[in-house]
Amino acid sequence: MNTTAPHARQPSALYVLFLTEMWERFGFYTMFSLFVLYATQDIGLDDADAALLYGTFASFAYMTTLPGGFLADRLLGFRRAIILGATVMCLGYVSLFFATPATVTVSLGVLVIGNGLFKPNVGSLLGTFYGENDPRRESGFTIFYLGINSGAFAATLVAGWIGQTFGYDIAFGIAGIGKAISLATFVIGRRWLAGKGLPPDPEALRRPRMGMPPILLLLAGMAGASLVATFLMRHATMAGELLAVVAAIAFGYFILQIWHDSHDNRRRSIALIALTLVSIVFWTVYNQVGTSFLLFTDRLVDRSVFGITVPPSDFLSLNPLFILLMGGPFAALWVWLGRRGRNPSIPLKFVLGHLLLGSAFLVLVGAISAGGDGQVPWPWLVLFFVLYTAAEMVLSPVGLAMTTALAPERLRGFAMGLWLLAAALTYYLAGMAAGIAAVPKGADDAAMRPIYSGAFLDYGLLALGGGLLFLALVPWVSGMMRTSRDTATQNAGA
Repeated sequence: MNTTAPHARQPSALYVLFLTEMWERFGFYTMFSLFVLYATQDIGLDDADAALLYGTFASFAYMTTLPGGFLADRLLGFRRAIILGATVMCLGYVSLFFATPATVTVSLGVLVIGNGLFKPNVGSLLGTFYGENDPRRESGFTIFYLGINSGAFAATLVAGWIGQTFGYDIAFGIAGIGKAISLATFVIGRRWLAGKGLPPDPEALRRPRMGMPPILLLLAGMAGASLVATFLMRHATMAGELLAVVAAIAFGYFILQIWHDSHDNRRRSIALIALTLVSIVFWTVYNQVGTSFLLFTDRLVDRSVFGITVPPSDFLSLNPLFILLMGGPFAALWVWLGRRGRNPSIPLKFVLGHLLLGSAFLVLVGAISAGGDGQVPWPWLVLFFVLYTAAEMVLSPVGLAMTTALAPERLRGFAMGLWLLAAALTYYLAGMAAGIAAVPKGADDAAMRPIYSGAFLDYGLLALGGGLLFLALVPWVSGMMRTSRDTATQNAGA
């Protein structure tokens, strides 16, 4: 039994990992928020190709978190995986600083491998500092989540100014500095990690395999995986086919695992699959912000704020800012509704998230129409991000909680992997969907307006349609989520 009081002091490691993640996100979002602008303006890609490269890169960055977490669990331990991943990402940013149009995908391939080792293991390491029923866990991860969004907010706020003032290569160099600070923070802070995150079997790193030290085999495998990622980013169609095959195998394996499980586990797992598949529609639309929305802001929005012309990527900082502002009120809202027996079910929150996201993109359609022949006033983007962030706050935290709540205990790690794999797939799909907002080179404002208006209408209707379609399935999914005990209790109460 854990007797730690809810108000007890958080472990010192939380603050080390908070700063590690904050600086890492600063580096990553500095690069991420500028990449499509860099690809269209400096490399010379057209809108559709730039969006698809962005989506393919993001997909692999998410997908490699699965083997990255596996290697940490089985061989490296969380500490070494984090240090190795951070070091590789530093090299990726340095290479991006010197990249040419012919080598940019090589730099992205290096970043993909580094992110796969780093990203899943910081949060996993933090989790080891809390007991199974430790009441500090929720507040600790809330603080950690603030670190993620603080880094993202700072990055998106300054990245555009740096890129437009000094050049995108300088911005990528500063992203590398952010990553280096993250690495240094973690290395210096190891004294507060209390022996956590070490390799499960230290001797395994010393025992030769195939006549070679395991670390050399690992480095060779990472180099090979980086080259494969580079190749696939240059052949986007093949990358999409690979993602589809991996997703089909992963979901098929999960279905086989639950097929002969208990009745309750099988039903709840089917509900989990349904919710995960529905989320693909949500995230495909949601991820337009880094592609079609960013280019729209650059080209058709009046970005003069109090006499200062704001870089287009700076408006992306509104999302992490509103997350920081809305997080507490949303958490309090669910508690308040729960006390009154009115807290929406998980399926209904998924529906609400889709409806809010669809409404956000319809706001942009209205903004273009209201702007007439002129540029769109920037306050419309504030309204867009209020709805956009509210949609995220309704669905994203619930999705993570849903994964751990519905999956059988022996498959919870794999179920979280499915959620991440679905996220990886949606980045690729979002890159493809951004093609409908692609503007021909040399098009003037009059030609661009109907293209963006039509694309945002399509995105909005896709999200709204997904939400309304799932609304019809809510009773069935809710029923699948209930256990036999829940049903018996409900019938007894009736």
